[in-house]
Amino acid sequence: MSPKRDAMIGRDVYSRLVQDYEPLAFEEVWTTERRRFRIPMNHVLKNRERFWEALRTASRYFPPQDDNCTIADLGTFPGSLLRLLRNLLSPRECRLIGIGLMISEDFRQAMVNSCGAEILTANLDPRNDQLRDKGYPSRIPLDEDNVDVVFALEVIEHLLSPSHLFAEAFRICRPGGHVIVTTPNVTRIGNVFKLLIGRSNFDRLIPPDYDDPNDEWRPHFREYAIAEVVGFFKRAGFEVVEQRHAIAEDTRYNVKSSSQRLVDLAKLPFSMVPHLRGTLVVVGQKPHVPDKVS
Repeated sequence: MSPKRDAMIGRDVYSRLVQDYEPLAFEEVWTTERRRFRIPMNHVLKNRERFWEALRTASRYFPPQDDNCTIADLGTFPGSLLRLLRNLLSPRECRLIGIGLMISEDFRQAMVNSCGAEILTANLDPRNDQLRDKGYPSRIPLDEDNVDVVFALEVIEHLLSPSHLFAEAFRICRPGGHVIVTTPNVTRIGNVFKLLIGRSNFDRLIPPDYDDPNDEWRPHFREYAIAEVVGFFKRAGFEVVEQRHAIAEDTRYNVKSSSQRLVDLAKLPFSMVPHLRGTLVVVGQKPHVPDKVS
């Protein structure tokens, strides 16, 4: 197990990067959602705390500065993570690879031009019948033991079966490399409040009988407790080196009613209880292969 270093990305540096960030058209929030926000919104600004949590975690596991570095982002669209990484890691030369669906030629070229990232198409949820029939490869087109750090941020909740994603992440990850996963915490206090007032906590999940073969980015199939995510890592062969509940929600730019503001205030004391926080962060390391004895 590699020792964990102090984070190499400072909060002040990250805040300036978000403030100066120039989003691609793919990162702009859809028109139907704009009424939810007080300012023009993009994917980085909307998810700034989730990205911060993932990046400060990952920075402790990047290879040393003088080593070559390959980073892969699973479920890459709309490309925000790779563009943030290019800015944060500059002038260091790192190979950036994005993998997933919703990959048009326009998107692929925009990512090459804006951050030099390679964008590859792969279906990481082959048990989903509606995606299986599209003919996408389910095997990531990379050699084994090829990537230093793999990200899968807010992805596994959208998959019918995340086991394939973890197996592919294990295959492409170098021995000693790391995989960082973030996902909503099913035991968060917001879900508890819904149950207490008689609402379903499944309202963010994919609706029953949902059938839209043109939609490659589905609502949540299910959400997980931290032990379940740890289980995915271990079954794939990883050693879990970090697991925690995080506060990574950011609603400062949301348009809120008075009742929503009261609910937000009521949630605050519960952030002291880890398993009631909103986000799970789990890091796995691929074990080193023992030297063979001749």
